[in-house]
This record gives sequence, structure tokens and C-alpha cells, in this order.
Amino acid sequence: MKRFTNIKKQAGFNLIEVLLAFLILSIGLLGVAGLQTTAVKASHSAMLKTIAISKVQEIVERIRSNTSATMQMYELPLNGVGEDFNCDDRGTPVGVSCSPEDLADNDLFVWRRSLTNGALPADGVNASIVLDTTEDPPVAIITVYWRERGDDLTYSVKIQQLPPVSSI
Repeated sequence: MKRFTNIKKQAGFNLIEVLLAFLILSIGLLGVAGLQTTAVKASHSAMLKTIAISKVQEIVERIRSNTSATMQMYELPLNGVGEDFNCDDRGTPVGVSCSPEDLADNDLFVWRRSLTNGALPADGVNASIVLDTTEDPPVAIITVYWRERGDDLTYSVKIQQLPPVSSI
């Protein structure tokens, strides 16, 4: 019968080494999970800001396309809604005549409705268009407000009214 006299010659891992390796791997995986959570939150914030920028661009295009309107027609206080004159998308339905004022009011109505259609969080979403007459020429300050994870966030832009395009 042969006896094992030299235990040190055995190859392999003991239980302490395996547990230590598992602990180090677990800590690393927890760090990766935390990083993933942070990345998802940052991605969501970037998406909401992109939507806000898109909504501001939408009303800027509506203001610029209503060439007969003045900037004063597009003033919108917080919680203002405009009015639906059924002259949406620059197409006037048969029998409906839209003045520049009606079109401006309709643009504000459609824009405010698009802000609250679910793209931005419904909690705290708001918008305003304020005319700043202290600058020459006057500018409109368009601001979109929304709430994200308890923080009040905004995106603003200033625009000038373009001079009317003369026909040649």
C-alpha cells in the first residue's frame, strides 16, 4: 500500500482561493451593473433633451412659415394653449379662411398639444414664448420646461423675426 506523504505536490485550487476569486468577480460585476444604470439614465436624459429641442424647432418653423404674422401674435404665457382654428399643417380646409392671427393661434394650439402627447413626461411639461422688446430688433424667447427625476429642466432659444420676403 502506497501512502501519500507529500501533499504539497498536489495540483489544483483550494476552497479559499475559489471563494476569493468569486468575491473579486462579484465586485467587478456590481461595478458594471452600476455603470449600466448610469448609462441608461444619461441616455434617457439625452433623449428628453432631444425631444425638447425638436419641439422648439417645430414652433420656430411654424413662426417662420407664417410670414404675414408678427412676433406678438406668437406670444404664449406659461400654461397658455392657443385656439384650434382648424387650419393645421398649412392646409386650409374648404370653406375655412385663416388669417395670420388665426394661423398663429392655431400653431400655438397644435404645438402645445404636441408637447403633452406623451413624448415628454406629463409631469411638469410646459412652454412659453415671451417677446423681448429690449433688444433691437425684438426677439422671441421660446422655452420648454419639463420635470425629470425631481429636477426641473428647460431648453430655451431666441429667435428674431425675419424681414418679409419681397417678390421679384
